[in-house]
Amino acid sequence: MATETSLARVEANRRNARLSTGPKSARGKAAVKWNAMKHGLLAKEVVIRTGDGRESKVEFQTLLASLADDLQPEGVLEEMLVEKIPVCYWRLRRAVRCEVGEIRGALDTYVLDQAIKRVEAVHDILEWPSLTRKGCDKRLLMSTAGIERLLKVIEDLRYDIEQRGAFCESAEKEMLQVFGGEEGGFGHDLFFYNWLASEKGQEEAKSNGENEEPLPDPDGCRKIILEMLAEKESSYRNALEVMQEHEDLRPQSRLAKYSLPGGDSSDRILRYETAIERQMYRAMNELERLQRQRRGEFTPPPVRIDLSAQG
Repeated sequence: MATETSLARVEANRRNARLSTGPKSARGKAAVKWNAMKHGLLAKEVVIRTGDGRESKVEFQTLLASLADDLQPEGVLEEMLVEKIPVCYWRLRRAVRCEVGEIRGALDTYVLDQAIKRVEAVHDILEWPSLTRKGCDKRLLMSTAGIERLLKVIEDLRYDIEQRGAFCESAEKEMLQVFGGEEGGFGHDLFFYNWLASEKGQEEAKSNGENEEPLPDPDGCRKIILEMLAEKESSYRNALEVMQEHEDLRPQSRLAKYSLPGGDSSDRILRYETAIERQMYRAMNELERLQRQRRGEFTPPPVRIDLSAQG
């Protein structure tokens, strides 16, 4: 339940407020020194105080106080001009942030787009089976995303041999799709030793009796498969390192293009900066002219030239 403040408490608060000496730090004193400027409407509105783009009111007040200390305005008009200068500078700083945001967005978008394209290329390669028996591993070696997919296939095949003793149907299908089934190829050899590692394969191989050399037993076949996978994995990891370096270097020239905002953004920022700078320098020149007049110095009237297309 709220309680009413007594008159004695109100009077005590007023007395305490009169005893306050204000900010103690140098920064605090600088920030409030020129709070009594008679105008100050622009300074009150220019700082964004809420939301994600919130700006520092103290930082702006410190800037305003520093300029006021340097320029020592007298009278409302000079105070208005002194206030106009940091307001313009504050808006120029936003233009720089906008430019950085445009560049950062273009750079990030380009890098992300390239990564997505590489993943989509791998998907397309695997979606359309080769018309020959050669597989698609050589095409997958052309990108880091493709090499990483090859390493994943090797990992799945190793898991099947170590945990199940043979390739499952889906792993065998992907193996032949990626490495092909061409005789003498990697996929063909894996398929053969995986078949030979089964009881059926051992029986059929013995019944054929065409091999002069003794065939390895099932454990020996699995060992051969794991050695083949390990050797292929090592070569893929070396290829991945080389391709990663290549992909990091290749886009540097293209990324350089995005070091400036493109198209309409660049023109918009430039027009904004030009307009704000014109206002800032006009305020500085007008303030200088007023202060020289106040000191009794001769000040020629400002020169103004209007240009038109009609000559």
